[in-house]
Amino acid sequence: MSGKVDGVLVQCTIANAQVYNVGGNISAQISGYKGTTAFTLIISDFKGVGTYSLSDNNLASYLTGTSFSQDTYIGSTAGSIKITSYLADKYIKGTFEFKGENLSTSTSKTITEGQFNISLVPVKLPETNNSTNNLSAKIDGVTIGFTGEAVTTNMPVIGNLLSIVTLNGEKRMALGVFGYKGIGTYDFSTDGSGTYMKDQTPTGSFSATSGTLVITSETGGRLKGTFSFKAPNENATINTSVTVTDGTFDLPFSKK
Repeated sequence: MSGKVDGVLVQCTIANAQVYNVGGNISAQISGYKGTTAFTLIISDFKGVGTYSLSDNNLASYLTGTSFSQDTYIGSTAGSIKITSYLADKYIKGTFEFKGENLSTSTSKTITEGQFNISLVPVKLPETNNSTNNLSAKIDGVTIGFTGEAVTTNMPVIGNLLSIVTLNGEKRMALGVFGYKGIGTYDFSTDGSGTYMKDQTPTGSFSATSGTLVITSETGGRLKGTFSFKAPNENATINTSVTVTDGTFDLPFSKK
């Protein structure tokens, strides 16, 4: 996957795509990554080969870093996604272009000559449980280690946003706090978010509806704490959930 951003070519090193059915509606999501930069395309009423205008409730975005709203350029009106070739569960190919607007900085970027050719055959990433893991938790009683980092970003209106993002193969553990104030206890139901992703499938993600995140230390460039939560499947048609217990972390910590 690649595209030109204000005339400069960005060639993604990783790309993936999903086509999924939620409540009878077929959607497609196509993403490409190069370091902390990323393209994301979302087609809300996917019907295969064809041209999808962003003004028809579709979305494209370009991410330049990890500060979310400050680094995200969203195209929702000007632009299009064109699917030139598609075979279910095999591959998806096409082009895209859009003008991305950053609502925080009132700036824009023009994306041209976007293209992608992505396999839809799942590739299982290897899992690790080794000395690099700096977050651990029991998922339904089974201990899994993850590797990642913690970042706080000062955001308009909501104040400091704490983001903890960790991974192990296809698995992800992401924790967040809105209005972060340092050492203390935060409730996932009111103060932030907790997400566990067991794989990259449309039914593989679980979001916390209850639970807590406890920050015990933030010194020496490290963030330490514990967490636990109960999380139903993000797909409301799937009546499954996970229980996350005994979560602990000692992560590299930076402030932006």
